[in-house]
Amino acid sequence: MRLAVAVVTGGIAAGIIGAAMTWLVHLIQSFHGWWWALAGGFLAGLGWWWLRRSGPVRHIEDSLHTGSPLPLGRSLIDALLQILAVASGLSLGKEQAPRQGAAALTSTIAGWVRLSPEQRGIVVAASAGAGLAAVYNVPLAGLLFTLEILPVRRSWRLLIIATTTTALATIVSWLLLGRRPIYQFPNVDFSWSIVAWALLAIPLAAILGSGFLWLIARAQRFATFDPRWLPLTVAAATGIVIGVSHLIPDVTGNGEVILQTAFTADSPLWLFAALLLIKPLLTGLSLSSGAVGGTLTPAMAIGAALGGFVGVACGMDTPLVAACALVGAAGVLAVVQRAPYFAAFIAWELTWAPWWILPLLVVVAWAAHRLAMHFPPSHAPAHKA
Repeated sequence: MRLAVAVVTGGIAAGIIGAAMTWLVHLIQSFHGWWWALAGGFLAGLGWWWLRRSGPVRHIEDSLHTGSPLPLGRSLIDALLQILAVASGLSLGKEQAPRQGAAALTSTIAGWVRLSPEQRGIVVAASAGAGLAAVYNVPLAGLLFTLEILPVRRSWRLLIIATTTTALATIVSWLLLGRRPIYQFPNVDFSWSIVAWALLAIPLAAILGSGFLWLIARAQRFATFDPRWLPLTVAAATGIVIGVSHLIPDVTGNGEVILQTAFTADSPLWLFAALLLIKPLLTGLSLSSGAVGGTLTPAMAIGAALGGFVGVACGMDTPLVAACALVGAAGVLAVVQRAPYFAAFIAWELTWAPWWILPLLVVVAWAAHRLAMHFPPSHAPAHKA
């Protein structure tokens, strides 16, 4: 009974947190002007300095490894600061914040109902995936995030609890946010040119994803400096991203604009080439400033830019360019997250793309992931992305 209470309340809480953080992002982004962006970056850095004075913030993976609970207050504050930084323009993903918030609240609930450390680990892992499912309307990917990525022992109990928690969170998010795909995606018919691109995408995604992981590792290593500098470094990184956006507007934020551009717009070749180069550099810059955020959507954006570049270079029409971008996004994400099935399904669920493309996404994601395993390790904690 106590476990059931934690599962149900954790699932509902994950849905509410996912919806609330989505609303918060939209609210912050409604304040236009570079001064608002700089102020948001400065305040996020100030908050992280205050938070880290007493030590680092415990992550979900740390809690699952050690069996210790997640501190609710520090975890929620850190998640809100991530939302503030991303909404202000930093080139980082927002997906880590709802996962962290949902997991921390569920960890607290597990303590209230006195679950064992093993049971608490299961409901925390399930809630983390449910938070992702709620914010992006991706129930299958949320379930796969728990099963494929998080360091928790796989079992039938975990599958049942994760499925229940993710379903509850998704239903709550549907009630609060509506049921719709995150990205508009054109109706594209099967084409052998997409199959040909998929074969080429495997090595290219493996190389690009591995390079991005290397960049992430170097940026995070550089970011280990005195926290007192955080207000200035995070504000400076935000200012640089905003400055670059005056030349290429798509580079700000987590990469959603790049993905939507690749899926629906008739963009020139030079734009995809520029995004392919600049987006990973700005993400590395954002991480090196000491800011915290995800790399899920940035990785997908980089892969979409790769696919868009190839599609436009080959003279394809917009629907086929969109399919190329989706294949590239899944391939690069699989390498960065080291989770091919999660990458394939989240790419598919985010767009509600045609059924025929899902097996292609699975094959490309799996093959790119396997190929990248033969490359030198980057030592980047991709599971925290």
